[in-house]
Amino acid sequence: MNKSNLLPQPYPLRQALNDEVHSRPTEALWPQERVFHIALLVQGDVTPEIVGQLQALVDYCGCKPVSDEELAAPQVSLSLCGGESALRLRLERHNEFITLTFFERADHAIVFDRPVTRRLPPSWMAALPGVMLVAIELFVQKTENPREPRSVAGYFDGNTLIGGMIANGAGQVFSDLRIADRGASRILICNLKMGSRQLGRVVQRAIEMETYRMMALLSFPVARATLPKLSSYEDRLVKLATEMAETSKTEDLAEVTSEDVELDRKLLSQLTDLAARVEQLSAENRVRFTAAEAYTDLVKKRIAELKEIPMVGMQTFGEFMDRRLGPAMKTCTWTARRQDELAARISRVTQLLRTRVEIERESQNQRLLTSMDKRAKVQLRLQETVEGLSIVAISYYGASLVGYLAKGLKALGLPVSADLAIAVAIPTIAVLAYVSMQAMKKRMGLKG
Repeated sequence: MNKSNLLPQPYPLRQALNDEVHSRPTEALWPQERVFHIALLVQGDVTPEIVGQLQALVDYCGCKPVSDEELAAPQVSLSLCGGESALRLRLERHNEFITLTFFERADHAIVFDRPVTRRLPPSWMAALPGVMLVAIELFVQKTENPREPRSVAGYFDGNTLIGGMIANGAGQVFSDLRIADRGASRILICNLKMGSRQLGRVVQRAIEMETYRMMALLSFPVARATLPKLSSYEDRLVKLATEMAETSKTEDLAEVTSEDVELDRKLLSQLTDLAARVEQLSAENRVRFTAAEAYTDLVKKRIAELKEIPMVGMQTFGEFMDRRLGPAMKTCTWTARRQDELAARISRVTQLLRTRVEIERESQNQRLLTSMDKRAKVQLRLQETVEGLSIVAISYYGASLVGYLAKGLKALGLPVSADLAIAVAIPTIAVLAYVSMQAMKKRMGLKG
């Protein structure tokens, strides 16, 4: 091998990323097919249960054995029977749900004559993990000319039909989007001039449109249950904000008492509790509402890919979804926005109250410092008074000692006058005592 032709070291996930666009290949369909599709909501890892059910189905149909590793893959395609009675299964795993789609060749069948599930083991469907959200019976009928709505109304129990021409006139689609007597909604696709791959894409889009519609609508009951709670929280916020405004004394901070500060703290505690409840509600619903937006976008995209052409007297899927699905999704969007706005309002009121509490606390601290300063000045005056008395006392006792000393010296025969000694000692001792006290205060930092 010519080493000059060697490519650089590949990115570890290059093969997986490249194969991602091929992960959901379109099923090639016969001109006439029965299709049965179900979507199951699951929680956690249900791979062991799914693998067990698929192995049971493989054994029941007597087809080629399949390993557990193959059945545990994100997408599984099985050919259960061949020939004119061909039966195929396609399984896909998604984040919140799994789908199983059965395809049965129906060359000479009557529309919706028999369910595909008749060929499955008894109770096999009931043993699947999760709960069923979507079940669709879809029939592909080969026709030479477009069919009139009244000619297919009997397949839908006379219900109002929606649909029209699709694939730029290469086919037709009809449905009433109602759950029929066999527990599944029905979709009829008339194949005028579609090839097998194009037909497979149309069937996949119709199935995904209905599946994503139901997944999007999962958020609607959540929104309806959330709205009364939001109303209650909003009323509580208004009550707290009103009480906060009525108890405000920021115009005259001198009148703020400790009771006012305590009341504001209680209000702040209640606001914090309300904020926690709203955040909990938002956290519980945010994923559901975000998923609803994503599923709604997928529904619109799948409808656009059908390339509908309106028929007289019928609503297209696009028109029907705009009028029926649109309001429900707008309710979810509005509920999510209302949650966010309520959380923002609570945050603003809480911040205002925190600011008020801080101002009131600072006012109280300022008043306390002023009071302490006054007390300190009084104490200083008292101290100065005591100092004066102390100097007098020291001078008196000192002069007395000098007097005793002078009398003693006079008794020894020295010419000392006790009265004169006391007279000279009094001012001298007073001055020395005063100077000593001032020096001591300066050393202790009590006087600059």
